[in-house]
Amino acid sequence: MMHVSELTAFPGIGEKIALKLIEHFGSEQGAMEALRQRDVASLAEVPGISEKYAISLVHQAIAHDEGCAIEDFLQTPEAMSVYDRIIGLIRSYAHTQYSRARLSTYIPYPSSKIAHIKATQASLEEYMGFAEKLSGHTGLEQALKKLRYLKKPSGVQKSRDRVVLADNRKDYEAILKGGIDKYLDVNLVENVHDLVDMAKGYAQALVVGQKYAGGDYPEELSLEFVDNPGDLWWLVPEVTIGFFATNKEPLEAALETIRIVRAESPGFCKYMDEAKTAELSSELARIGPDGELAVGVDAELDRLKGILARFNVTMQAVLKQANHDLQERMEKSTVTLKGSQLLGMFGTGQDAALKNVLEKEVSKAYAEVVASAKDSLREQLALKPFEMQHVDVMFDDEIVYPIEINHRAVEGFRNAVNRALTGRVLENKRASAKKLAKYEPACRDMIREALEFDMYFAIGLFAADYGLRMPKLTKAGVNISAGRNIFLQKKAEPVSYSVGVKNGQAKGERIILLSGVNSGGKTTMLDMLAQIAILAHMGFPVPAEAVDIGPIDALLYYSKSKGTLTAGAFETTIRDFSRVVSPGAKLVLVDELESITEPGASARIIAGILEALYENPGSEAVFVSHLAEQIMANTKCPIRVDGIEAKGLDANLNLIVDRTPRYNYLAKSTPELIVERLTRSSSGGQKEFYGRLLAKFKSK
Repeated sequence: MMHVSELTAFPGIGEKIALKLIEHFGSEQGAMEALRQRDVASLAEVPGISEKYAISLVHQAIAHDEGCAIEDFLQTPEAMSVYDRIIGLIRSYAHTQYSRARLSTYIPYPSSKIAHIKATQASLEEYMGFAEKLSGHTGLEQALKKLRYLKKPSGVQKSRDRVVLADNRKDYEAILKGGIDKYLDVNLVENVHDLVDMAKGYAQALVVGQKYAGGDYPEELSLEFVDNPGDLWWLVPEVTIGFFATNKEPLEAALETIRIVRAESPGFCKYMDEAKTAELSSELARIGPDGELAVGVDAELDRLKGILARFNVTMQAVLKQANHDLQERMEKSTVTLKGSQLLGMFGTGQDAALKNVLEKEVSKAYAEVVASAKDSLREQLALKPFEMQHVDVMFDDEIVYPIEINHRAVEGFRNAVNRALTGRVLENKRASAKKLAKYEPACRDMIREALEFDMYFAIGLFAADYGLRMPKLTKAGVNISAGRNIFLQKKAEPVSYSVGVKNGQAKGERIILLSGVNSGGKTTMLDMLAQIAILAHMGFPVPAEAVDIGPIDALLYYSKSKGTLTAGAFETTIRDFSRVVSPGAKLVLVDELESITEPGASARIIAGILEALYENPGSEAVFVSHLAEQIMANTKCPIRVDGIEAKGLDANLNLIVDRTPRYNYLAKSTPELIVERLTRSSSGGQKEFYGRLLAKFKSK
């Protein structure tokens, strides 16, 4: 049974999940590393673990390691909903699945983690600068979209062209132990005869050991003698190259990301200096996504491949032309016989005599045509002298028509070219694999750094797009200048507001009733306060020109109730509100709690809650209510009442509202303006009905 005690110490991870994690990551330590690095994307690749569950596991790991959970700060469903919507907005700016998942691991921290919050602020400041300079950079966006974790090759096929031959059992067993037999045939040879026999079946034979070196071997054998088995990149360069070929796109994307970002931040990815990035980029360009060397990287390699690819077609065309030329020349030629030659045709051996005469006349033309055919092959296939030696024996010296070629010689030619090609490919692959092998660890770090950049860059883009600014952390309260509700996208009107801070008319009151007109922006104000509190405690910038905020330990947000509650639901709601009196610094946001029961009882209940909050010096609260007057009548502690009031109707019958609350001002809900709008926008009997209602307000 695997050791899983460290993993199962995390809440939410039982033995079954622990074993799945270990199997996927290769070890318990690997799984622990993924959790602690908040690598949701990798965790979500584990069979049976969804992204949502992976996020939950990371949140639990954070709670385990840091002693605070996301639920400790976001203590109500509404608060959690605001957080989820914020993360959703930021995720839309990410270019990779990794960064989208990773963003979900950022949580708001309580005041006890002020150092962590400040550290996050400091790290994000630089990326906010990047976003302002690089926003809309097409090349960077395209590169980031191609980033992903590096994958293992799907499988390097076993080579049938090469073999490893060991001349002693010690090396043979060492090679097998290294797993080389997964990629190449490995055999033990005990004498020269075995070596020759086994090598004949392959284009290239690597002989480990010097026992049989220096022997006289058949020309068609390609043997390479070495003293030791060598590194994997040398024995099977395809393995190393396969890794880089499989990951060519994300690696090239990471290199492009580095190039672009370094123009703004020279220290980015500093372990990959200019020389290293240039060499890695050059080597990646040499290989194709299939793991083969790309066309154009080696002229000799391309030439040899071209010979094998075009030989049949070229030879057929050359033979056709040679036969045509020979026939044409013969049709134009005449043979003149001397008298003695003519008489000789009637004596003994006359057939031989005639043949000798004709051959002598034709041989010159035949030799010239064949020579021309050889030259044509040489030119069209760019053949070298050692290859022309094989071509020379393809054509018989004896005159034959149609001209034919020696197929055994052709096969010898093919084998020679193929041996040269195999050797050249191996030479090139070894050269590339040697250079690439040393970069594998750095490439993994480079990809992670590029993916992390995308995550931070997404936060920076979000901040730049919404005009966010980093808040200033103070002792207590929140003071907002030109704040906006980001859920209204970019249509929100800026408002300024203070809770628990001395600021002009505000005297530092912590407990506030917010009154005012329907659709005037009271709920929008609560959303904005929640957004600012959450983002600030994540260490993120906030939607305002400037914000001073004192760290708190919890956010409790209660949305508007849906009608009068049943007795059971009413009791549950009151029980839920009992947590607002718990010790510790908290921000409580409540939207129209009065609908839980009849207005008179609601006012007394709200008054009691406000008094309890007032008695806790760490509490700050904003309650939206239309019962401000009744609540104040039932409250024995000083509470500030602010108001958002409509001033009338514009030409389009829309409410004219100043969204910034007035301090110490009881605003009316102005239902008469709604009735007036209905009166002015209707006709007939409806207009008369609305007019009658409007008159009731005017007769007050």
